[in-house]
Amino acid sequence: MNLGMTLAQAARKWPEKTALVFEGRRWRYRQWNQEVNRAANAFAARGIGRGDRVAFLTWNLPEMVTGLYALLKIGAVPVPINYRLAANEVAYIINDCAARLLVFEESLRDRVAPVRDQLSSLQALIYVGDTPERDEIPFSAFLAPASDREPVPGAGLGDPAFIMYTSGTTGLPKGVVRTHAAELFGAMIMSLECGFRHDDCILNNKPLFHIAQLQLQFVPFVMLGGINVMTRGFDVEETLSLVDQETVTVLHGVPTQMVMMVQADLYRYSLRSLRCGFYGGQTLADDVTRRCMALFPDTFLNIYGFTEGLAVTACDYRVRPDKLGSVGQAAVGMDVRIVRSGADSPEDLAAPGEVGELIARGPSIMKEYFRSPEKTAAALREGWYFSGDAAFADEDGFVTVMGRMDHTIKTGGENVHPSEIENVLFSHPDLVDVAVVGLPSRKWGEVVCAAVVTADGALNSDTLDRFCRESPNLADFKRPRHYFVVDSIPSNSTGKVQRDQLKELLSNLSPTPFD
Repeated sequence: MNLGMTLAQAARKWPEKTALVFEGRRWRYRQWNQEVNRAANAFAARGIGRGDRVAFLTWNLPEMVTGLYALLKIGAVPVPINYRLAANEVAYIINDCAARLLVFEESLRDRVAPVRDQLSSLQALIYVGDTPERDEIPFSAFLAPASDREPVPGAGLGDPAFIMYTSGTTGLPKGVVRTHAAELFGAMIMSLECGFRHDDCILNNKPLFHIAQLQLQFVPFVMLGGINVMTRGFDVEETLSLVDQETVTVLHGVPTQMVMMVQADLYRYSLRSLRCGFYGGQTLADDVTRRCMALFPDTFLNIYGFTEGLAVTACDYRVRPDKLGSVGQAAVGMDVRIVRSGADSPEDLAAPGEVGELIARGPSIMKEYFRSPEKTAAALREGWYFSGDAAFADEDGFVTVMGRMDHTIKTGGENVHPSEIENVLFSHPDLVDVAVVGLPSRKWGEVVCAAVVTADGALNSDTLDRFCRESPNLADFKRPRHYFVVDSIPSNSTGKVQRDQLKELLSNLSPTPFD
């Protein structure tokens, strides 16, 4: 049994039921499964098999999910890449996982072309679009000669299903290896906590390179034989229109998107089909949460997790309106504890109300970090995953997450580590010192801010912003939105930046949250 077989099962159970909807096109389960089989057999004919990595750099497209499920069936390992990354960041991931193939689309060619000669592991580039260059193989031509017969399953429950890259504490992405078993259990946990049903329709309007969209939403709906409506990305007007047009029943959003939706002119749309909503990433303001609860009459949940572990906790605010802001208690089959800050043992528990580190164990936890035994050993201890998230539990065991213990910035649903930006800014010849933190933002949760010490005081925000925009090593969403020129950066006796002190300093300079 593996994750890819869940699609084959759905095709046998509900062959004529709609599986996918994308820009007016529809696939029934039997039809889509046949297309996935052609892709699986095409990959196999290319020599791709058990354990081989294939990278994907596309927007949300039918070709992407078809390729993902094709690889899952034959035991190969998809590696979805964040299309917002800069070219050198994309190259790092492809080389780190030693991908044998890259599936990419025309609109993202600028992430591939500058670094193509650096991608030593690639044997071929599979192209989605109308104008392939050089030796790129069009996706349609890649599939055309292949059979639509069901391939022989190439992986078991304990084998890797995905490698999902996440920012590490050093700023370099880490490849999170997730097994077929972890994916299946994670999908079942989500289905139970949220009450997903066979007759549900979900809108996938956020990037499928993220674990929240792919494994917590798309995958469970394939298992259940539900309908996956896909868009290339998020647009609030398109989202509300599709809820109306496609009778969407389930909707997920990061906090920023939930805010944008409740602020829209909702009376222009028929949203009566909505019944279940959920979000994650950061907390919502209480007034926004209540407005969301009014949109979703059955359930509105905060689902907490991380790339290393799916659906770790859950809190349905319609059941517990007294716990707004909490991420709830351990989800079905999961175990959660708060240990004292700096604890090495999962038995060193924090007292109720005491902020410590959240740790978790259960069937949805990752197997390891790809080819990183030291990082794996540091994160997985005595069967527990040490998340690095600062949190506390109240007397009832409901958990509230305070943020990252290592000061990772969470902005608009993305994780950004300060060192990624600092490394770029430090290369500017006129900067003496720099440190990056996240400050509160009404729209984005946190906004990236840089404190800089300049050589002669001549640098301004526009100059530094242009420098970051032109860097090949920094994705646009990681770029600082605000700069503060300071006399010095707070640091301890060993030179380590005191980020809490810096946040306090910058907050005093900008006492109200940014928009």
